[in-house]
Amino acid sequence: MRHWLSNILLLLVCLLTACTETEHFTPLKECRVAVVLPMEGGLDAHWRRTLQLCSENMAKASEGLSYGVKIEFEWYDELDASLEKTVSALAEREDIVAVIGGLYSSDAKAMADILSRADKPFFTLATTEQLVRGYSSWGNLWAMTETDITQCEVLLSKAMQYGGKSVGLIADANSLYGQTFTDWFAFQAQELGLKSKGVWNSGTNLQGNATEAFASGADYIICAPSEINEIGEIIKAYQAYKGESRPKLLFSDIAFGTDVITSLGELCEGIEGVCFGSDPESGFDVSYEVFFGEHTTTGEAQLYDACMLIGYADVVMQCFPELSFRKAMQKLVDGRGQNMGSWMAEDMRLTLQQLIQGGWPDIRGASGSLDFDSKVYTNVRSTVYCNYLIYQQQYVVLDFNTTDGGRRSEATLAGWNWKAQQMQEFGDGQDVVYPDLHERWALLVATSDGWQNYRHQADVLNIYQTLRASGYDDEHIVLVMEDDLANNSRNPEPGVIRSRIGGENMYRDVVVDYHPSDIAPRMLSDILTGKSSRALPHVLHADADDNILIFWSGHGRPGALEWHDTDNGFSTTDAEVMLSEVEAAGNYRKLLWMVETCFSGSVACVAEDHQRMLSFTAANAEETSKTDIFNMDLGVWMSNRFTSSLQDCVKENIKMSMSDVYYRLFQNTVGSHVCVYGSAGFGNMHQQTLEEWFAPIRGQVPAWRGTGPSSFKPSSPG
Repeated sequence: MRHWLSNILLLLVCLLTACTETEHFTPLKECRVAVVLPMEGGLDAHWRRTLQLCSENMAKASEGLSYGVKIEFEWYDELDASLEKTVSALAEREDIVAVIGGLYSSDAKAMADILSRADKPFFTLATTEQLVRGYSSWGNLWAMTETDITQCEVLLSKAMQYGGKSVGLIADANSLYGQTFTDWFAFQAQELGLKSKGVWNSGTNLQGNATEAFASGADYIICAPSEINEIGEIIKAYQAYKGESRPKLLFSDIAFGTDVITSLGELCEGIEGVCFGSDPESGFDVSYEVFFGEHTTTGEAQLYDACMLIGYADVVMQCFPELSFRKAMQKLVDGRGQNMGSWMAEDMRLTLQQLIQGGWPDIRGASGSLDFDSKVYTNVRSTVYCNYLIYQQQYVVLDFNTTDGGRRSEATLAGWNWKAQQMQEFGDGQDVVYPDLHERWALLVATSDGWQNYRHQADVLNIYQTLRASGYDDEHIVLVMEDDLANNSRNPEPGVIRSRIGGENMYRDVVVDYHPSDIAPRMLSDILTGKSSRALPHVLHADADDNILIFWSGHGRPGALEWHDTDNGFSTTDAEVMLSEVEAAGNYRKLLWMVETCFSGSVACVAEDHQRMLSFTAANAEETSKTDIFNMDLGVWMSNRFTSSLQDCVKENIKMSMSDVYYRLFQNTVGSHVCVYGSAGFGNMHQQTLEEWFAPIRGQVPAWRGTGPSSFKPSSPG
């Protein structure tokens, strides 16, 4: 008996000792989080109870552990007029560990700009592509969904799933939210094999534009307006439309939320679309309805997961004081250890135990896997989208959709890298007999002005410096640009223009010949054909043995390349007149025209009808081109992807064939389809190379002969 009692006492002592070694009962560390979200239309109730649920689960999971956390919240209305002032104050407060907020894209961008500069962690539900591209490199932005590039893809895939063959888009092209859809719609439609019927702006003349969209013959219209009232206007126009056949409508996540039903009432009945939501395998939606007696609306799962990650990061910093919040987060979202469950308190406790022991588990949440892009750690690499329908004033989930990344070149960089499939093919081309090359000439044109268009002049200057390094002197280059950047009041480095962060000064020793504000676009023909005058003292004095390069950067719209602030710009007709006059003058051996604008294919396509002329465009006739390299200190994009990819070709292999140049530009100019026009009348694309235009030579000397492979051997620059 005594032996049995002594064993029991020994066991109790061991158990008590084990507890004291692994657990203590000190108060949990407080983690204060600022929440900045819209509080109208009943949304505030959803935000508050979701985050309170996460806080309670985190506290429960922390009980008795060596390290734990209790999350407290401060609430602010995103729609308050003093938003930027409020966020600026939060950015300076050391007691605020992180900020969650920014449901609307424009607000999120303003918040990201302030918080990134202050090195304050920012978790957002906003989905615009420009947000993550602009602020990813700063390391403080954590986007809890993929961008609207993916949402646009899911909407188009849904149209395909329903049997649609043609599609149109209604979106507010003037808003950050709508811009992602307008930028990527035509590109993705072509990649998916859908016929694009056009894009219509919801920001102006909505009723008229919507009616025109309905009459376009599209099977499906994707609707991504920026305001709830615009949803109502689209529905009214749809109900009033009396055409023979009406397309079906699919709405983006803008139409998902209690505020939509509250604002539109019966008008929203029957709306169908997609929205980011919870992973159905997590059980979060079912639990939410049991807990609160209501369905989830916009972003509760992502909001919960943002809060949960902040709590985990705080515990990691307690365990490893040498880690900053950013480093702690990166280790968390890059964890590849054991899967520790999902979002419930029991799962969270297991995760905390692993973290305290120095493990890095594979973390999942209410929205699914919290696996972030391992290059820039900006946002999750997969998002679950629910296909919703509004029925009897309630949201009904029809099914769930996600993307497998099969069309992406890699599942990183916030989803904007795509492996485009619809490439042109080149045969051997017709035989073209060229005389020996004598001299090379260039017309470089940047058509925009203003600090916000920095990239256009920077790109043109980049090409200018490349040509100068290749042996062109200023007598052989006509440079057209407004020249309002180098000494701009917003330029922190007077006299300096760069096309890459920390790159060389592209403005050094520059000679500007004309400003777009001083000449008309029709005068370009005179420059190219050597017709000098009092108004045009600087022209190209090329002849039939010379090559001419035209590089053009600026804005574009369907059927025109914009020119400064003129209404008409440089139209397709103007382009045809220009090339026809150059061809009639016969003062060129080969002409290469490279155009970096949106919708550039709608204008430069005229090169198809001319001999010995070749045009590369950054986009086809229906697409926007894409920016590259955002400098947050300057507040501008420094380059365009087409131009930076071209420069990479020049630097890496000057002997690259023109066909390989196309393939390289096509693969690297993401979000638009690089196009080539005029190859049939230009000769063999596989044999002609970049050497003729960019290879360093000593002065202007004969180098290339005939139509076969180049026998040119470049000498060192003179």
